[in-house]
Amino acid sequence: MSDENDSEYHEMQDTGISVADEPEDDKNEAPLDPVAEQQRKRWVLIRAVLGELMCTFLFVYIVLSTAANFLRTPNSSSVVGGALSTAFAAVALIYSFADISGAHFNPAVTFATCVTRKTSITKGLMYIGAQLVGAVLASLILLATFPSDQFAAGNAAAATAVVPAADSNIGNVFLTELILTFILVYVIFAVAFDTVDDSKNVKVVRGGKSAGSNLTIYTTSGATKAGFAPIAIGFTLGFLCFLGGSVSGGAFNPARVFGPALVGNKWGYHWLYWVADFLGAGMAGYAQKFFAATKSKI
Repeated sequence: MSDENDSEYHEMQDTGISVADEPEDDKNEAPLDPVAEQQRKRWVLIRAVLGELMCTFLFVYIVLSTAANFLRTPNSSSVVGGALSTAFAAVALIYSFADISGAHFNPAVTFATCVTRKTSITKGLMYIGAQLVGAVLASLILLATFPSDQFAAGNAAAATAVVPAADSNIGNVFLTELILTFILVYVIFAVAFDTVDDSKNVKVVRGGKSAGSNLTIYTTSGATKAGFAPIAIGFTLGFLCFLGGSVSGGAFNPARVFGPALVGNKWGYHWLYWVADFLGAGMAGYAQKFFAATKSKI
């Protein structure tokens, strides 16, 4: 990809703009007004960050509410129910927010898109900040929706916080979180980003110039495998809930850990979830990028 095309690619990714078909004859199209274009990009970014906050809030609240509800009904199958709730929630929210923010709702996912240059550092930091705010709001709302006397600590957020098992050591927890996050991010990168030949399918126009071929875009079109990305990612989150929960608590999402930890004041091994999840996400992003690059050469 040339320097011109590469900058075009990052501009598209940073604003979160989907690529749409353009007319074949683009030579007579007037250049975009710089001020109007800058305002449009700013609004798209604000909309994306707010969308990420809302998406994370809804996801974390659903996960926490499910956990709190099963704590109130101890005879139910909390493991299966929690996995199904997480999977269904993820599918619904990704379909709802994919075209607004990309529906990361996970700092580890955002980190992986930053290190693989699919998202700028600035936008990535704004996303992570929005995700943490959304997770904290979800934990606060949890306190308002569940009676406190139903929990031993009198705090629903503390009761649903992610903590390692008592018999797990740091190595067990670290490796479990790293592997689970690796699986999640690899699936996301493998199914959510499609490489297309824009000489045949899409054309990006900026000031009357067309970008080159092989742009990586996020799409929910059923014509590509990315059209099924929300289902694949949701199912992945679901089956990951069956893995490692008895060791690390099964977080694979630092925002999920941060919200209840802050509101419930339960910080045991908190740093570990950030380090292990970010490392696993970064490894997955580069691994999928390697396989995608070698595939295009075959």
